[in-house]
Amino acid sequence: MNGMISAELWQQSEYFYYTVVPVLLVIGLVAILGLMIFLLYQENRHPKAIAVFIGLILVCGIGFLVGDHVFHDFKELNGQVTPSIRDREKRFVGYKYYDRDTMAVYQRIQVKETIDSFGIYQSEPVTQSITYLGSAHDSVYFKVGEQVYYARMAPTFVAEDTAALKGIQYHLTDSSYEKIGFLTETNNYLETIEIPESQAALTFESIDSVIPQEFGKSQSAWALPTDKS
Repeated sequence: MNGMISAELWQQSEYFYYTVVPVLLVIGLVAILGLMIFLLYQENRHPKAIAVFIGLILVCGIGFLVGDHVFHDFKELNGQVTPSIRDREKRFVGYKYYDRDTMAVYQRIQVKETIDSFGIYQSEPVTQSITYLGSAHDSVYFKVGEQVYYARMAPTFVAEDTAALKGIQYHLTDSSYEKIGFLTETNNYLETIEIPESQAALTFESIDSVIPQEFGKSQSAWALPTDKS
């Protein structure tokens, strides 16, 4: 499906599936157990008591079916939400908030298809200049400031004078979702590393006492594409 439900309906859906449904399940199971015990062990089977148990079972079942029909869109959407774009998840009572380390790990993972399908984020191009140091070992080596990095990506050679990281960043367009924990912006999603054609033949040579850091794990601003090989 395409397009997000409203933030208000999202909260109502969470309350239904995480709070109401467990309550209905417990009541329904207790009613079924009570009915079985009553039928198996009670000699005087009062019709009114049987009707009460059956009524509770029916109410719980119908309540779930009606709610599931009303809120069914939420289930598919919620299954795609991770700490890459939201800082919490619903519990029976209240929310569980993710810790900083968990958020950092997930925010390094690109979820472009998911974000695009929600329809509440808008992408904007981002660019960061780098100093290209050459290629080696199927990796691109470059400097950002004084730090040397490497990324296991094939560069794109362009008719430009400077090397740069090119990508997109998503920004939340519906502020009502910010109130329920959706992040206002994502990391920069790296799409290409553009290198001037004049530097295409440059090979990286190790620098004494300088240990290159893996770009995808050593900084928090950019998320690299997932290796699908």
